[in-house]
Amino acid sequence: MSFFKTTIHLQGSSKSLSLKLPNWMFRVFFAVRKVIIIGLLLLFVQAGLIYTYQHFLGKAIHQRASLDSELQRLQNQLSSLDQTMDSLFEEEDLVYAKFGLAVADRNSRELGTGGIIDPALQLVWSTSPTLELADALQERSSQLANKILMNQGSFVSVNNYILKQHTNWRSIPSISPTRGRYASPFGSRKHPIKGIVRMHNGIDIANDRWTPIYASADGVVQRAQFSSSLGNFVAIDHGNGIETKYGHMQAYMVRSGQFVKRYQIIGYMGNTGLSAGPHLHYEVWVNGKAVNPVHYILPNDHAIE
Repeated sequence: MSFFKTTIHLQGSSKSLSLKLPNWMFRVFFAVRKVIIIGLLLLFVQAGLIYTYQHFLGKAIHQRASLDSELQRLQNQLSSLDQTMDSLFEEEDLVYAKFGLAVADRNSRELGTGGIIDPALQLVWSTSPTLELADALQERSSQLANKILMNQGSFVSVNNYILKQHTNWRSIPSISPTRGRYASPFGSRKHPIKGIVRMHNGIDIANDRWTPIYASADGVVQRAQFSSSLGNFVAIDHGNGIETKYGHMQAYMVRSGQFVKRYQIIGYMGNTGLSAGPHLHYEVWVNGKAVNPVHYILPNDHAIE
């Protein structure tokens, strides 16, 4: 067996100390020292890893909390939008009822909602509330998208109906065809020229010669010609069985087959035909029967542009 021998001299003394140890003890010492150093290094590395893990874990927890808060905020916004859409649907129902349209089925407005939930998904939700909130947010978004699409479709339907009605309304006489005083009403009267009592199928509006005469509604000129009784006159077909006639014009400014719009000048007041003075003879016919034109003259703020 080999030994390791060393001598230790004591300071201030003539004595010395000899130490003799087996070599295997030194090998054990150095091995233990290496183990301790390695252990300390591992401990240091582990402490660093723990610190890093806790740092990123805390950051992840903070980010998750922020994400949860943001998802909840979006959820609240969607709930508010959902309530707004419901209010719009109620307003839409009132508009439908006002125009006599069929109200949409409320159940159809909830298309794409509900359904059976996958048990596996329920398990995932139980371990990840954030994922559950995100999935719920996605479902609410889909529901809201369905409502928006349906509301757009309803808007298009109502808009088309209103445009159609507006076109119809523009074809209904609703304004005075000229300015002036009402000289003769609708009904039986003594003819100013012939002197006999007969039906007066319109009204007379008197004013100066060349006073403009306007179409009282949209339509197509059916006739623009001279008549022995009405003089220069224009007849306009407005569709739906409605026709208007304008007589005793000084001159007409339209031709047969021409489309005219409400307020468009079609001629000028005159005294042609069987007339006792400058005036417009104005008639309104509905389904082949003369009616009182006064019923088709609305205040200016009520007329359809």
